[in-house]
Amino acid sequence: MYPMTFGVLGCGHAAQRLHLPALGRLPGVRLAAIAEPDENLRRSARRLAPSAQEFGDFRELLAADGLDAVLISLPPALHAEAAVTAFEQGLHVYLEKPLATNLEDGRAIVAAWRAAGRVAQIGFNFRYHPLVVRMREAIREGLVGEPIAVRAEFCSGGRELADWKRRRASGGGVLLDLASHQFDMVAHLLDRPVESVQCLLQDRASECDTALVGLGLADGVSGSVFTALSSVARYVVEVTGSEGQLCFDRYRDSRLRFIPARRRFSRSARFQALAATLADWPHAARDALFPPRERSYLAALGAFVECVRSGSPAVPGLPEGLQNLAVVEAAERSARERRSIGVTDSGERP
Repeated sequence: MYPMTFGVLGCGHAAQRLHLPALGRLPGVRLAAIAEPDENLRRSARRLAPSAQEFGDFRELLAADGLDAVLISLPPALHAEAAVTAFEQGLHVYLEKPLATNLEDGRAIVAAWRAAGRVAQIGFNFRYHPLVVRMREAIREGLVGEPIAVRAEFCSGGRELADWKRRRASGGGVLLDLASHQFDMVAHLLDRPVESVQCLLQDRASECDTALVGLGLADGVSGSVFTALSSVARYVVEVTGSEGQLCFDRYRDSRLRFIPARRRFSRSARFQALAATLADWPHAARDALFPPRERSYLAALGAFVECVRSGSPAVPGLPEGLQNLAVVEAAERSARERRSIGVTDSGERP
């Protein structure tokens, strides 16, 4: 297996905490180059990639020879320029979400990808989280019955935001940063596209940093997504159906929890519930003492590398990223006009 050479564009918080360590763990991958304009961030990234060639400008990295693929972790306002140039250079691309800051740029990226014939994957890494994989399988197998509603929360707190995250024009704001993940999660879990949105958007500590979004999905399924950039750290997903509810807390659970639709109040049922609670306490104690580690980035990047090697399409691909961007823009319009907005088809399909 020949070593696949990677370049990483952008070495901020996500790249240093997640992307660079994951690439360093993947077999048959060589991290050959990094690009970061901030000297302090570049110095920190150097410790994670000591043998990588360094560039102060991502354009210089893309013009260099000897790369097979790039991971783009730049501020989203730069995604279009970086991704289109990478495809023109014949590189495979793992592009962090969101695809771009607007549909026009997103369509340009997709067009460049189709023309290049390279492998490309959008960074909705949570599709590869073990609990998400299990939840989707359980829903497909009918454990919750007919899906009725889905609720998702994704909030961050206790961390200073990078300047670009504070402004929508540079790709910041909670809809592009966090809610885009949950919009993808909802559609992926239920195999249903988002058809309409109704959004309340607020500026609290920075521009557009808090959002509550109601979702209308195909087949009459409803959903809600709450996201905030200046709140408590929280990530919860619940799917309710005619036969029960599946849920998990990504920061605290290492397995799914199922609540059946019908409660039983007999004495035997109460003793069974008590026995189940007592039997579960070692597992709960372990999760409290050793919170589950985030492994979805490693799994998502590993899947991308395998697709590059095999020449098969990557999942999720750029068309999913474009459709997701259509949901974001519809949510922003809903917040401005204070009414429900139908999601316009992006014109691209996986």
